[in-house]
Amino acid sequence: MHINLRNLEAINELPFEKVMLNQNQLRRLEAIDRWLREIRDSEEFRQLEYSPDVMLGDAIQAVGELLDEHEPYDYKPSNFTDSEWHSYLEQKPVMHISRVKTWREKINSFILDAASEVAILSLLTTSFMVVGAIFCHGFDRIESSRGEEYQPTWIYNAKIFEGSAIASIAVFLGASLTGACVGGEKKDA
Repeated sequence: MHINLRNLEAINELPFEKVMLNQNQLRRLEAIDRWLREIRDSEEFRQLEYSPDVMLGDAIQAVGELLDEHEPYDYKPSNFTDSEWHSYLEQKPVMHISRVKTWREKINSFILDAASEVAILSLLTTSFMVVGAIFCHGFDRIESSRGEEYQPTWIYNAKIFEGSAIASIAVFLGASLTGACVGGEKKDA
């Protein structure tokens, strides 16, 4: 492979286009510089036995060189005194970014929540209906021991409770199946 040295020299002589940081980035760098200096000069940091490969002084120097290298056109820190500038930087609000859910995610979440509530409620209802059916069967046994005075009203009540318990179990199974389908779709996506 042959390299033409004239082309290499021509590339080196191309004008260097300087890229400038924006005002927000420069403010952040100045804040980082101030914070690093505060940490380095603190009594707590002096008490640490801290000697990594790169010292805080190196980081401060790197940030300082980066700030010195830029001459922003729309940014005039000279308008502020140091104390005003530091108080301005401390007033910067913290931005909290929240993830916006899509309609599909909202609907899936609603269905899952509703299905779990219905499943819990139907299990609770089933247990009360089973207790009611057992009570009615027991009371029917007591009534049947009376002999000729026996009237089968408690057995009818027991059948109502049994039917309600079966219906409640069906509701539980339906809610569980719906929740499983929506939850499975959520994991696939």
